[in-house]
Amino acid sequence: MYQLFFDGACEPVNPGGVGAYGFAVYEDDREIHGEGGVVCVGGWQCTNNVAEYTALIKAMEWALSVGAAEVEVYGDSQLVVRQMLGVYQVKAPHLVPLYEQAVELTRRFRKFSIGWVPRERNARADYYSKKAYCDFLKTHPEVRRLYAGRLATERQVALLKRLGIEDAECLPRREASRLIKRLLSRRGT
Repeated sequence: MYQLFFDGACEPVNPGGVGAYGFAVYEDDREIHGEGGVVCVGGWQCTNNVAEYTALIKAMEWALSVGAAEVEVYGDSQLVVRQMLGVYQVKAPHLVPLYEQAVELTRRFRKFSIGWVPRERNARADYYSKKAYCDFLKTHPEVRRLYAGRLATERQVALLKRLGIEDAECLPRREASRLIKRLLSRRGT
């Protein structure tokens, strides 16, 4: 039985940023696989929910590719989890095909369950989505320039790096400000 943890993000702005997914696979409380990737860039249909559904789909596709018959799936997106459980309807037309694809994949498992977890319990899936986003920004300077006004300033990046934060250049400006305040208050500076 595999435990699949999925996450998605749309940074540095949602909607319309860079949509990235990530998932982590566990067996017997040990991570055995993790991956992430970019789903979309720009446009009103590029959202965190598109990235979340893509993460769920990619995780299930991976599990099926290795012959898994039983999976427990966890995510921190209440919307996706509740839609998959039938608690919420899927009203956004651009999410319907992703929802239908996810439901179809669930039917290929002998046993499938899905549940919500708090963000803290989804850290590895979040890591893979953020890494995919940041790697994409680093290798696509034209996209970085497109979002330059929303990303951390050079000054923020330099300070965060001195405070030990890697990939600070990928943070949204507001998140960088909050992180700097929190880190400096911990140091008593």
